Amino acid sequence: MGIDKDVAKFLLSAREREVSFKKSLMLGNQQFQFFNYDYTNLAETFEIKDFTDVKTSTGFLQFLGAEEISALDFSDYEGATILHDLNKPIGDELKGKFTFVLDGGTTEHIFNFPTALANAMEMVEVNGHLVIITGGNNFLGHGFYQFSPELFYRALSAENGFEVKRMIAAEVGGNWYEVADPRAVKSRVELINDKPVYLMVLARKVESKPLFTSAPQQSDYVEMWHNEAESQTDEPAPGKLKNILKKNEFLRETLIGIKQKREKSVIRKERSFANERAFKLVDK
Repeated sequence: MGIDKDVAKFLLSAREREVSFKKSLMLGNQQFQFFNYDYTNLAETFEIKDFTDVKTSTGFLQFLGAEEISALDFSDYEGATILHDLNKPIGDELKGKFTFVLDGGTTEHIFNFPTALANAMEMVEVNGHLVIITGGNNFLGHGFYQFSPELFYRALSAENGFEVKRMIAAEVGGNWYEVADPRAVKSRVELINDKPVYLMVLARKVESKPLFTSAPQQSDYVEMWHNEAESQTDEPAPGKLKNILKKNEFLRETLIGIKQKREKSVIRKERSFANERAFKLVDK
């Protein structure tokens, strides 16, 4: 994907949130994809000086405060300084080495995604940050994968030494929406739309921990399993079912709502940016 206006805007907003770019790593040597009016628009939005002299991704990271910049890739055909196949675990020499790691659209092209994600996470030093820019909706065929918000909320979690500071669903060149954690809103965060959408994640490494000792699980299923376990009492079977349905919104909607008791227009709204529980419109 490279660094276009939306990615640059997300990185500028990360700097406002005190992200240190001092020792930066790009997964892949990212292309810089700017139009002349992008410079003016971002300078006005963030009230910063003119930076039209910035013409490369390296130059932009330096503008953000980077003192050391590296790029990691499978080969050196785009000038990567560190050669590694992210399908395979990194060596100890790269762990905890960078204050900032940018996946600007790389890991969706890597077949062994959990290993690639773990590599990116391990290369961040404690209190450093990881930014992931990847395809959400309408990027079918762009890479091996398209990703959901749930994946990154569950993977970049306290169990793995991380916290998600913010997640944005950005219509490419259009509106931005803060994305809620499905576990927090107790509902799947789904989206049906007709425009390409970036999923942009900013996460901080809180502590260094072994990664994925337990596989991340989708939150609504975890809730369902928990409620079902709690309901294993001597009460009659109808009482058990009533208790499960009372506690589990997703299961209740599956058994009741999906049976034609909810209008298609309502379902469509809940799977759109109009669902304010899941998506909040933001400027930057």
